Amino acid sequence: MSPLLAIDLVDGARLPEFLLGLTFNVIAISSLALLTYRRSPSRAMSVFAMVVVNMVVFFVTYLMSSAAVSTNVGFGLFALFGILRFRTGTLPVLDMTYLFAGIALASFNALAFTTLTIVEAVIANAVIIGVLEMLGGVWLSRQNNVHSIVYERIELLHPSRRAELIADLETRTGLEIRGITVHDLNFLNDTAKISVQVVPAASSALLVHATTEVYDN
Repeated sequence: MSPLLAIDLVDGARLPEFLLGLTFNVIAISSLALLTYRRSPSRAMSVFAMVVVNMVVFFVTYLMSSAAVSTNVGFGLFALFGILRFRTGTLPVLDMTYLFAGIALASFNALAFTTLTIVEAVIANAVIIGVLEMLGGVWLSRQNNVHSIVYERIELLHPSRRAELIADLETRTGLEIRGITVHDLNFLNDTAKISVQVVPAASSALLVHATTEVYDN
């Protein structure tokens, strides 16, 4: 018998489970990607990475479950994904959280229908996406935004002139400032590196993800 004849063209028992899991995963990751991109189009690259990694992990997880691959091999594959991507640069905490959620959704949907009902799978997907939407989107985007500024009027950094400093920054930036943190002072060129906490605009409070600036020590 030819080896090709020994290969199953379609497994009628597994195909519905595979298609159902794939459908749930596509809906879940598409919803997450659209919500994320709607709030911050500048994160298009992060959305791309999240969707691609999600789909790859889904197929790899389903293959491992179908082929009865050992747990150790599975964890090794996920570790390999992490090394290949995250060694290329620092990933912000927010992007890391969404990427991890995408990986978790892929793994869950690839295995869910072997042990869960459709209703349970719907609830689990909805809860994960809902928590990310409420906390990662609505709640975080209402927090004060943080911006880094190189400031030249270092005489205003004295604690007794705090009100003047805030007034000067608000006049020059047009932003409502809630707080200021001084990170570095350079007396050679009379500049300072400061971060300012800015109240998000009311009209865009629900459309912009909060971000965290990283400063060198």
